Amino acid sequence: MRMFSVIAGLMVVMSCSSNLDDTFNSEVLVSSKLEKVYINTLNWGLTDDNQLSAISSNVDKLRKRSDTLGTVKGLEPFIYTFKTDTLSLYFDGEITYQVQDHFKTIHIKYIVLNKKEYRELRTKAYNNEEGYHSVPKRPTQVGLPADMPKPPSN
Repeated sequence: MRMFSVIAGLMVVMSCSSNLDDTFNSEVLVSSKLEKVYINTLNWGLTDDNQLSAISSNVDKLRKRSDTLGTVKGLEPFIYTFKTDTLSLYFDGEITYQVQDHFKTIHIKYIVLNKKEYRELRTKAYNNEEGYHSVPKRPTQVGLPADMPKPPSN
């Protein structure tokens, strides 16, 4: 996007670059039979505030923005846990995404929570507590100051 301004007879051209790189994240989960499932996210924009997410058997799913079939758009589309070969997906109010791939040894559960339950679970996911994770998974916050503000709880 270009903006033109005329200041005291001088034309000034300001430009916003659209050549920023996308941010691709992939979290691999492995079943007891060594089957892999990937939770992939692709973010873009000045602050990475646009996001697509997909759960797939393909590590490269969503590596490019043109690979959007079977994805969900939006920040924090669900919270997840992976225990005993079950991938549980938690949603706020309604199921907004269904996994397109089929797995031999990994079972997928869809769980709808009310706003209060989801908000409580989100706090655990932000801190990677009790096996809950946000999408993309947040790094474990080690060594941060004790007075570091917590994420918003809405």
